[in-house]
Amino acid sequence: MDIRYLEYILALAETGNMTKAAKKLYVSQPTLSQFLTKQELELGTPLFQRSHGTYTLTPVGSLYAEYAEKVIFLTDKLEKDIKRVSNSSRIRIGTSASSARHMLSCILADFRQYYPKVELVLSDDNLGSMSNFISRGEIDLAFVTANSLEQYKGQSIELKKEEVVFAAPSLHPYCQKIKGNRQHSLTSAQLLEHFHNTPFILQHKGSCIRYLIEDFFDKRDFNPTIACMTSQAQSICDMISSNIGVGFIPVGYHIPYKQITSFSLEPKLYRIHSILYRKDLYMAPPHKCLIELAQTYVNNSCNQS
Repeated sequence: MDIRYLEYILALAETGNMTKAAKKLYVSQPTLSQFLTKQELELGTPLFQRSHGTYTLTPVGSLYAEYAEKVIFLTDKLEKDIKRVSNSSRIRIGTSASSARHMLSCILADFRQYYPKVELVLSDDNLGSMSNFISRGEIDLAFVTANSLEQYKGQSIELKKEEVVFAAPSLHPYCQKIKGNRQHSLTSAQLLEHFHNTPFILQHKGSCIRYLIEDFFDKRDFNPTIACMTSQAQSICDMISSNIGVGFIPVGYHIPYKQITSFSLEPKLYRIHSILYRKDLYMAPPHKCLIELAQTYVNNSCNQS
């Protein structure tokens, strides 16, 4: 869209000098002068007062410049929005957890039925990386598990909350002591009292649960001994059942071993299954469809559990 003539007036108003304005605009001085004369003839009133080679906006010229700035701003916004809409045929999606990857694999078949020509570009990393990708505009939507959505206000959708429990080997002395109790829970003071000397098996830094754990420990000024770090819940369960250490597991993950005793914490820890999106993302129908499919999947999963 050609708005260069509006820029002519603004450049002359800014510099106050025909030669300087022409140089800034990369046009010849006669070209700029002819354009100004033509505009003033068409409007029937001068836009500038001339005094010793200095150009100053008249009241009409000030009004013209004010509207010129608005037109340039709106034109730029229109071009960007057109680009966003046209780019909706390609959606960049990020995931930060195995649960999110599983959900996507379940809903993409339905999505392809609605939008078979939309290209999907998938990437996977931890929550910290996904947050950075979103802020830099490198991905459009991210299906993540987050420890909090406070920092993502205005660009996040909560799908559901899931409790994170503390898991310990059933052979641990404290687990043996409470054996037979139907419900297991621990306050933070009890956890540190009975397990402070036990090695911890933790998720990698940058992951949602690791953020929760670090906040939990920092509030209690506790520095745990770390036996191992892994992003796989299965590996954590394997090591806990082998009496290597203790750890934290999302309650939705089925713990497959009787050798593990799990505890609900007081206060409880939760991870939040959610969708993050770019602040400047134009929500075209394909984006909305993906979000609706994810919401339906989560609602159906909750009803079945």
